[in-house]
Amino acid sequence: MLLAASVYTTHNERLRARWKIEGGLPPVPGQKVATTRIAPAPQSEIPLKWVKEEYRFLPSDDLGPTMDAPSDYAGTFVVYDWDSREIIWQSDWEKLLGNPAGYCFADSQLYMNDFEAGNIFRIGLQPEEPGKLLQRISHPYFNDLHSLERTKRGLLAAACGTDLVVEVDLQGNVIWEWWAAEHGYDVTPSGDTRPSGRDGEHRNVYYHTRYQSTHVNCAVVRDPEQERFILALLFHQGVLIQIDRSLPPEQQKGEVILEGLARPHSLEKIPGGWIFCNSLSKELVLLDDDLKVTGNIFYDGGWIQDCTRLPNGNIVLNDVDNTVLVEFAAPDWKIVSRTNYPHTWRMGELVVVPTQHEEAFLDAENGKAALVAG
Repeated sequence: MLLAASVYTTHNERLRARWKIEGGLPPVPGQKVATTRIAPAPQSEIPLKWVKEEYRFLPSDDLGPTMDAPSDYAGTFVVYDWDSREIIWQSDWEKLLGNPAGYCFADSQLYMNDFEAGNIFRIGLQPEEPGKLLQRISHPYFNDLHSLERTKRGLLAAACGTDLVVEVDLQGNVIWEWWAAEHGYDVTPSGDTRPSGRDGEHRNVYYHTRYQSTHVNCAVVRDPEQERFILALLFHQGVLIQIDRSLPPEQQKGEVILEGLARPHSLEKIPGGWIFCNSLSKELVLLDDDLKVTGNIFYDGGWIQDCTRLPNGNIVLNDVDNTVLVEFAAPDWKIVSRTNYPHTWRMGELVVVPTQHEEAFLDAENGKAALVAG
């Protein structure tokens, strides 16, 4: 079995330094759980947003790079042989896809977000040569892209930077959009009122988490056949909401399904229900198909960025503070393995590689081995 992981950056001190100047995250309206604040800088010294001077606007048929990511900031994408716990394939996209984030396997290809540059890439999975960048998909609304899911019509993405859930077709045209500020979520942890970003250009602007009213980091389709309901995790409010897309746009505020969460991340469909990370509470939460809580997996460790279910029913979480992947065995959820990764990495999303795509990565690894042996 192969397990894939995106790595936002291979030098996480850059991200940590950026987040530290936010001065902590005060509560927002609707937040039910108190969260610990770090010692804040004076308000006047906290930059909430700035223009990315190095950003380049390119034609849609140009793969880029759209940003000249510094060599000490770029990330990577890796594939593990989970039986041996060894990395068997690693990307070499460099500045073309500088900061891999959310991704999904679909259409015999891979779709992946670049959170810093505001792009989605379509990536080939040819045998013996996986990882070729085929297409760059972009839109002015893209900013700090996190989750990504293939829909019948295109791609569904959570754009934290713009407090937006957006569905685009495979050419980057907006099919559906949900702006948090248009549905009552318009007060940021900085105390500012944030307007909707509709009709604006956002790719070349950095918005701090403190300036985001929800930091919506995960959006998924609940009903794949009809694609009527969208589930979204709002980081600041600590809620899971359900958006009914059959309603008129102005009535799509979203029903609160769960509240009182502590910095939730990574909602994933599993057999018989769902799972997500309640990151600050150091736990994974299990839901049934009706979105009712059925159990918790408590973890005495660091910040849980992501989790995924393996085919055998076990669950793996990503502890980014301790740079380790931790596997829990069903049904008692005892820890059965810990796999460390480089301490300089800020690893993000975990996804099991579909069986039909395993051969491409295995063949690529075998080809490298043959060249070394020769």
